[in-house]
Amino acid sequence: MINGQTYAAPGIARTIMYQFLALTLYEPTANLFTALAQHDSSQQLLAASRQFLGAEGEELTKDILNAVLGSGDNREEVLLDLRVEYNRLFVGPTPPVCPPYESFFDKQRPLEGQKNLMGPTSAAMEAALGSEGLEMTLDYAELPDHAAIELEFMYYLLSRAGAGGEDAEVYLQKAKAFLIEHLSVWLPEFGTKLAGESHQPFYRGIGLLLAALTRADLESAKREAH
Repeated sequence: MINGQTYAAPGIARTIMYQFLALTLYEPTANLFTALAQHDSSQQLLAASRQFLGAEGEELTKDILNAVLGSGDNREEVLLDLRVEYNRLFVGPTPPVCPPYESFFDKQRPLEGQKNLMGPTSAAMEAALGSEGLEMTLDYAELPDHAAIELEFMYYLLSRAGAGGEDAEVYLQKAKAFLIEHLSVWLPEFGTKLAGESHQPFYRGIGLLLAALTRADLESAKREAH
């Protein structure tokens, strides 16, 4: 625990899960298989899921890993299927069925501006990244309120908190605020939609895990507040 804060109790598990989910919501590459196939990484992820979400969370994570790694020697075919599904869900060329942007799910905007990209949340995320001296280093243009970027930013904040030092508590509070003000506002809905729209067990499981994690994390933050 950091300075006795209950929100930090499952800090390592929380950090691992946010890092994993960020990885899965970037465009899939062969590096995805490499990262998930490492025994230590997969075992840490399963342990984190169990600690944070219980037995059901662990089983869900097993199903996600199996959807990618259970193919044996057919990884090129699985990777191609994942890329096709990733584009259908998130990119196009036809209108994506599940746009991975906070701005699309932002219900605080005027009605005529809802379900559009860009907006206050994009500007807020750009400012948040800039305040930490961070820049996006993707090989393709992407909006700063993309789900993968927000999840990776949460991982960054939690990593800084977990590193200890005199600013650990500051970063723990930044992580909690980012959860409340951004992630919990839209990722449960996005995850549920992703689970319902996906034709692939992998992305279906990611949607369910994403919704479960952000809801559980918000409940943890609320318990501390009372």
